[in-house]
Amino acid sequence: MIIQSSVNSHQSTVRRFVSVIRICLISFVLLSASILNAQQALLVTSEEAIQVDWHLNESGGRVTHTSFEYGRFHTGVKPYVNTDVFATLIQVDTSWIMRDLYIDKLSSRFCNRMIYTRPRAQDEQHLGSFIPTKDFVIGIQPIYDLQAGYDLKSSAVMLNTTGGVRIGGDIKQKFGYDLRLASGIVTLPNYQDSIARTNMIVPGWGDRAYRLDSNRYGFQHLSGNVIWRPNSAFNFQVGRDKHFWGDGHRSLFLSDVGPAFPYAKLQTTIWKLQYTSVFACLQDWTMSSGSKNDFRNKFASLHYISFNAAKWLNIGVFEGVVWQGTDSTRSRGFDPNYLNPMIFFRPVEYSLGSSDNAMLGFSVKIRFNRNNVFYSQVILDEFFLKEIKNWSVGWWANKQGVQLGYKCYNFAMVKNLLMQTEVNVVRPYTYSHGSPQQSYTNAGMPLAHPMGANFMEVFGKLAYYHNGFAISGKLVGMRYGCDTTGTNFGQNVFVSYMTRENDYGNKLFQGFATNVFLAELNAAYTFNTKFPLRISLTAIARSERTGNLRSIKSSFVMAGFSLPLWRTHADY
Repeated sequence: MIIQSSVNSHQSTVRRFVSVIRICLISFVLLSASILNAQQALLVTSEEAIQVDWHLNESGGRVTHTSFEYGRFHTGVKPYVNTDVFATLIQVDTSWIMRDLYIDKLSSRFCNRMIYTRPRAQDEQHLGSFIPTKDFVIGIQPIYDLQAGYDLKSSAVMLNTTGGVRIGGDIKQKFGYDLRLASGIVTLPNYQDSIARTNMIVPGWGDRAYRLDSNRYGFQHLSGNVIWRPNSAFNFQVGRDKHFWGDGHRSLFLSDVGPAFPYAKLQTTIWKLQYTSVFACLQDWTMSSGSKNDFRNKFASLHYISFNAAKWLNIGVFEGVVWQGTDSTRSRGFDPNYLNPMIFFRPVEYSLGSSDNAMLGFSVKIRFNRNNVFYSQVILDEFFLKEIKNWSVGWWANKQGVQLGYKCYNFAMVKNLLMQTEVNVVRPYTYSHGSPQQSYTNAGMPLAHPMGANFMEVFGKLAYYHNGFAISGKLVGMRYGCDTTGTNFGQNVFVSYMTRENDYGNKLFQGFATNVFLAELNAAYTFNTKFPLRISLTAIARSERTGNLRSIKSSFVMAGFSLPLWRTHADY
């Protein structure tokens, strides 16, 4: 009866949600059906993200226009604004553009024609002019994920039925808006089903999961933003969205693996410097029984400084702080002391007598040539020099993480073949806090790496793209220290570090060592049509083993039509 009541409630919610979508669609279709330029966040799938970054990496060595100041584009803060990407790409050699980056193909391959401005026909031979066709435009894009599959381990049929709409527009390249509405029912394999049951979210989308039966979940999604660009140096955004900071497959700073969250973003780009500030409203679900009344609010202030020191070198500095809002003992709200975008948080913390969760990070990106990129991140959750020097004693608060990665475009001299390899290591208790409400998490998922802490991951990818085809293979190997009931060895970032097992003697993989191996093969084709149409086939095999305590194996195949909003992570 409880499950049936939940199903009826969800179905009623879905019907109301679909009605809202229909009203929005009809209203905007009547206004305009023009799918042209809109200043928006560039949301792309994994395959498209690689192609965009490769073209941006190529553009750094091919600038020919003297009006273009090299170093203004920074790849470490995503999602990009589409007009920034376009303005950067058209600065490169025109003949190269016509050969490898023809604008019509680019706009249709990367999700939707409203992503990029199409120049007037008479200007296609002079791409540098970049003349928008209208001062006011509206675009509509469908969101769909219609897939069927088979779980080889449980011998069960898997179905995903998700639909929605994305509505965007732009006024004179100064003011852009983007609204995304979606709803769906998904079937999850066993390893993702455990995440949905425990964290109450749908992996990939990151939205709250409403359990319908043994392995099906319903969800509703709402995201979008408003972008105002008064000039080329400043960019202001307000909305509810996902963010990703870094150049790798994973991020130790801020990742898009979790749910979208409300935010305000200020970005300034001057000379070779870019300064980004994000002020976010987050949620803590650790004390929730499933009711929204149990959700507790918390806040974050995040900064990222990116400096293109040379054509081949980018250096970045990250800092972030998370603090709790209202709980059972006090009502704090958003602390205005963290609104100053030009300060470091530790001095503010000490001046406030605060115990908020503050972190500091550094990044490096080195481009050896047009095709080879090395990147790295270091995250410091605590830094006590005395204990760092005595590393062997294993102090619990030596909470750090390191990422090392390498990307090679046109690998082995094969055009459009990408090779990427990456290693991520995060020590126990990193990202956690004495108060779970102040952990570096949001609504059931970590804000950084999906595995939390106390792990090591090795990631490898090989991908090939040609004329709308995208074929990729991934191999992921992970080892982490697992907790059991009543223990805290530092992997679960939602648990207070006050419940740690030991002050000293802590080491990587402590607890019950668990090995995870995952292999993924994906093939997709995007049709070059006005209506964005993408067909995909995905096969995943995964095994997770904790000594003789447990063994979880997953193998499934999914095929269908899918045009996701962003990268949907299933590789952990």
